[in-house]
This record gives sequence, structure tokens and C-alpha cells, in this order.
Amino acid sequence: MKRSKKEKVKEKPQLYELSKEELREQRRQQRKIKKRKRIIKSLIVILVILGIIGGLSFASYEAVKQGFFNVSEIEVVGNEIVDDQTVIDASGIQIGESIFFVDINKANYSISSLLNLDDLVISKVMPNKILISLKESTPICAVNDGNNVFYLTRDKKLIENSGYLRKTDIPLVFGCESVNAPGIGQKVVIEPFWRFDTVMNVLIDLKDSGYLEKISEVRMTDNNTYEIVTKNGTIFSFWDYNNYSENENYILNNLAENTSNMLINLTVGTKPVIKAR
Repeated sequence: MKRSKKEKVKEKPQLYELSKEELREQRRQQRKIKKRKRIIKSLIVILVILGIIGGLSFASYEAVKQGFFNVSEIEVVGNEIVDDQTVIDASGIQIGESIFFVDINKANYSISSLLNLDDLVISKVMPNKILISLKESTPICAVNDGNNVFYLTRDKKLIENSGYLRKTDIPLVFGCESVNAPGIGQKVVIEPFWRFDTVMNVLIDLKDSGYLEKISEVRMTDNNTYEIVTKNGTIFSFWDYNNYSENENYILNNLAENTSNMLINLTVGTKPVIKAR
């Protein structure tokens, strides 16, 4: 069928092709737009961060100004012999000073140089607390001298001295003529030294044998003998360290059996004399 002459044939619109220069210019404009967008976003992020920092800084300044970060509590844990205030005084940390200005290293050194400790950790607990956690050196005995009690390690170094007995699971030594304690952590000289050496040798043997916790007292008597008093009320009497060593197995067996309320005299021959208390 023939088309009518009047029918017009629709022609496709011709596409305009950009030249290379125009394409390059178009890409440059797009890159500029994207770059401006990135810059604006970055500036917004920076402004937001600066605003947050500024707000936090202002809040921190006000908190410091109002004393919110001033030390209001110093807690001491792990101490059995040394009292809390002695540790706090040794640290040099003051209630009311800013927690940010507390020198932990200095406090650690100060305490360690003044007290006889096996371990020490000082930490800041925000916003206003100092925690001092320590482990005291292990005492082998407490020496009674008048109104003072001296806590000693097995090498005769002073842990602490106080006006009353704070630790009851170690033997208390009686009968010393004098105690010369130069300072915490230093060796103590106790007279008569040769008699106290005997006491320390006995205590060390008992400690190493695992029976020290069963002993309540060790006495240096006026008649130049020694007495070991158990927590069950039994008393062993002996002349010197050799006499103790000769009867050590017998003593340890009685400690293991928890012999109670007996007087056991080891100074009168080859066999012990035993009486009820």
C-alpha cells in the first residue's frame, strides 16, 4: 500500500556530539563540584569535632574548677600489719589535690622506701579516688618489748612496729632485754642477741616444717631456758638449739597430733618429762 504524499515521515532528532575540549571542560566542572562538596563535608566534620572538643574542654574546666577531680578518698587494701594512715602518709598524696597532678611513680617510690613490702600497686580511680594495693613482707614473729610490738621477717628485718598486736597468727616472742630498730626494712638488733638467734633458728625450722602457725609464743626464760607455747596450750621447754634439734621430731609429732594442755620438759635427760597443766 502506497503512503499518502501528505504523510510525513518522522525523522530522528540528531544528537549533538561534544567536542573533546567540551568533554574535558565538563569533567573539570564535575570534579570541581565534587571537590567543593568534599571540602564542605570536611569543614562540617571539623566544626562538629571542634564543637565537641570545645564542649568537653569547657565541661572539664568547670569540673576541675569545681573540684570534681580533687582526691576525696585514698583506699589502702592488702595490709594486715601496717595501718592505713601510715601507708597514706608515706605516699605523700594529699586529700584535695587534683587527681591529674598526683605523681604515681613518686608515691610508689616513697612508700617502697619507707615500708617493707613484697608488692605495691597504686592506681587512679576516676574521678577522685586513689587505690593503694600492697602485699606486706611475711613476718615470722612479733617481738614484744615493753609497750611496743615489732614484726620481723626471717632475716630479722623490721616490717612495722605498733603499740598492740595486729596479727595473731604468728608467734609472739617474750624475754628480750632490748630492741634496737633503726627503721622499716632494716635489720633489728635484739639483746641478748645470741639467745634471740636461737629463737629465730627454732622459728625458721618450724616455718620450714609447716608448723609455725600452731605456735602462740616463744619465751626466753629467766633461768636461761626456752619455752615454745602452742595454741593448744602445750609448753615445750628446752636448753638451747642443740637440745631443740635433738628433740625436733618429737616436738613436730606432738604438734601434728595437736597435743593440748601439757608441760613437756626436754631439759632433764634423754627422755621428756610430761605433766598435765
